[in-house]
Amino acid sequence: MNIDKTFCRSKIVAVSSVIPNKIMDLHEYSDVYGSSYIERITESTGINRVRVADIDKTSADYCYEAALKIFECTGICAEEIDGLIFLSESPDYIIPNTAAVLQHRLGIPTNTINIDLRYGCAGYVYGLFQASMLVESRYCKNVLLLAGDTMSKFTHPEDRSLRMVLGDAACATLVSGVADGKPSRYDFFVDGNGVNSLIIPAGGCRMPIKHGVTDVLEFDSEGNGRTKENLYMNGMDVMVFAIRQVPKLINNLLESLNWKADDVDLFALHQANKIIVDRIVKTLKIDKNKVPLDMKDTGNCGFVSIPLMLCTLYPGVNNNLHKVIACGFGAGLIAAVGAFDFSETNFVKTIEV
Repeated sequence: MNIDKTFCRSKIVAVSSVIPNKIMDLHEYSDVYGSSYIERITESTGINRVRVADIDKTSADYCYEAALKIFECTGICAEEIDGLIFLSESPDYIIPNTAAVLQHRLGIPTNTINIDLRYGCAGYVYGLFQASMLVESRYCKNVLLLAGDTMSKFTHPEDRSLRMVLGDAACATLVSGVADGKPSRYDFFVDGNGVNSLIIPAGGCRMPIKHGVTDVLEFDSEGNGRTKENLYMNGMDVMVFAIRQVPKLINNLLESLNWKADDVDLFALHQANKIIVDRIVKTLKIDKNKVPLDMKDTGNCGFVSIPLMLCTLYPGVNNNLHKVIACGFGAGLIAAVGAFDFSETNFVKTIEV
C-alpha cells in the first residue's frame, strides 16, 4: 500500500539564527602550527574563523535569544506557542530536559507539549520533521523549534583537527498550522554501524566518567590530543559517508517528487566543509551556484549550519525559493533530507550575542 508522506497543513513561518560574538581566527595560530598548515586548512575547508560560545553561556542561552527574535519579527507571543522542541547535543543538564528550562524562561504555557531531541548534523531536518508532525496531527497550532549546539565545550584545545573547524550557533524556527500549506516531504538514512566515527565516548551510562581513566589526554598519529570525554571525529569516515549516501538520498527524494535537479531553486546543504559540499555537488551534477557556502566566518556549526546559512545569505522573504532541498548529515551515521517551499518564509538576519 502506497502512503502519501507529503505534509500540507504546516508552514515554516520564520527562522532566526544567533552566533556568539567571540571569534577565533585561524590565522592567529600561524605561529603555533605554521602558516602553511593554516593556509591548507582554510583552503580545503573554506573556514577562516570560528564562533566560540562564552564560557558561561550554553546552547539554551543562544536559543533563548533566537526565540525572542522570532517573537519580535512575527508578532506571535509566547502564550500562543503550544509545542516546544529543543534540539541539541549540548543540553543544560542530563536531567531535566532543557525544553522545560526554556519553557519557563520564555513564559510559554505550562500545558505546552515539551520535547528534547538529540541529533548531530542531520538534526535540523529531523527537528523540522518533528515540529511539522505535531502540527500536521492538529495537536499543535504553533510549534517553536529551538536548535543549538556549543560543541567547543567538548573539543579539547589540543585537538586542532576539530578546534579549527567547529563553530557554535543556535536558531529558532516557528512552524504553524495552515488550512492549505505549501507541500513538504522528507526522507532519511541511518547506518548505526558508524556510531564510532563521530562520538564523545565517555559521559553516558556506557562509559561513565572516571578520573584517571576517561580524562587521560592521548594523542593520535596526526598530533591531535583529546580525552575520552572529548569529541572525536574520523573525518575520512564521515566524508565517505556523506559523498556516498547524500547524493543517493537527495536523488531518491527528487524522484518521489517528480522533480529534476534543475527544477530546484536552492540546495541548502549542511555546511560541513568546502571539500564535502563540492564533492556532493559534483556527484549530483548540479549547478554549484544553487549550492551556497557560508562557513568562512562561522565554521562548521553542525545542524545549525543550514538555518544559519539561510538567515545570513537570504534575509527576509525570498519569493523565488519555491523549491528548496535541505540536507543534513553526520553523527549516527545519519542523513536527513527535506523538500520545502520557502517562498513565504521569513529568514531573520543573523545576529551576534
